[in-house]
Amino acid sequence: MERAFLERYADVLLASVGLEPGQNLLVRAEPVHLEFAAILAERAYERGARYVRFDNNDIENPLLYKARVAHSRDEYLEYVPELRKQALATMLEEGWALIAVRTPEDPDFLVGLDQKRNARVARATAEAMKPYQRRISSNEIPWLVAFYPTEKLAARIMGMAPGAEAVEALWKVLIPILRLDRPDPAAFWVEHGKVLAERSERLNALALDTVRFRGPGTDLSVGLAERSVWRGGPDLTKAGKRFSPNIPTEEVFTSPDYRRTEGRVAFTRPILVPVVGKIVEGGWLRFEKGRVVEWGADSGKDVLDVYLDLDEGTRYLGELALVDTSSPIFEANRVFYNILFDENAACHIALGSAYSACVRDGDGLDEAALKELGANASAVHTDFMIGAPDVEVTGRTRDGREVPIISGGKFAI
Repeated sequence: MERAFLERYADVLLASVGLEPGQNLLVRAEPVHLEFAAILAERAYERGARYVRFDNNDIENPLLYKARVAHSRDEYLEYVPELRKQALATMLEEGWALIAVRTPEDPDFLVGLDQKRNARVARATAEAMKPYQRRISSNEIPWLVAFYPTEKLAARIMGMAPGAEAVEALWKVLIPILRLDRPDPAAFWVEHGKVLAERSERLNALALDTVRFRGPGTDLSVGLAERSVWRGGPDLTKAGKRFSPNIPTEEVFTSPDYRRTEGRVAFTRPILVPVVGKIVEGGWLRFEKGRVVEWGADSGKDVLDVYLDLDEGTRYLGELALVDTSSPIFEANRVFYNILFDENAACHIALGSAYSACVRDGDGLDEAALKELGANASAVHTDFMIGAPDVEVTGRTRDGREVPIISGGKFAI
């Protein structure tokens, strides 16, 4: 794409994360994104940023990570250097802004690795970083997850050979999704965020006890905690600064009571599970008393086998999100093999950690206290899409009323 277009996109991301003069910015990405990271840095400095850092550590560098999993001595696989923790601690203490570009150079880079060794590295890293990641997801600092096309990922999405043509073709799909065809995309996302915030308030006003999904292969009841809070659109840091965690965003979401999920659910989209780096197609889960007790897939069951054993929390829900079929992401009729887009095309559940921001008065509570309230604890968090036009979503309020939430693919509230 032309540089002027990329500068405009960078401006949208910086506005969305709420970067202020004098604030530091961390751009977390892979080496393939370095050119766009430089554009982000230029535009950030023009907005008055004090310092911009490109974080190219081994967890984002696929070649270094792959080399470690394949060739490291067995006794070193679970080592996590202190400098990794110190970098995040400094960022949190100084109130940096964070933009994470979540598009791999090669979506298949983990395929072929010994998944038991991969899981050991991933589990140890996630566990060591959990206190810091929890503080980020609790909105101590403004953070934003963003997308930037890479040749191999574009090729998979568009069904083309890897190369510049696939990237250009994907950009044509992304422009209306990101609303970059609007006169002022940043202003659009502010207004759209208000729509999502109003929807979440309507859900909060219902005082729901359970949310039920019914469709082909699915009859799932998700229980909410008494202090579960629906959220959507822009968020606030603990210091009161407004930011948008995702661009694009179409969801309203909450942290359910991890102990109260019952039934069976079918995945409605293929899912590239980041920790394992492989795709699950035709997947399904069965829950009893909140815990996944049975699972399967047309392909990729081994991915679920690895993920569900990463820690105890991966067997329980940490998020429930509602999305209808009115968004440009759904209308694009594509699987993006990227959670930022696919989660905004359909209702989804997440196995793993909950959001403390979705627990009323949850700020400042430790993990044990949050868990007592029903908020799941885990070192990881992965979304699985379960919504479709033929999946009906209803709610039951605490006073026993049944209310339609999504019918025929569209919100009914």
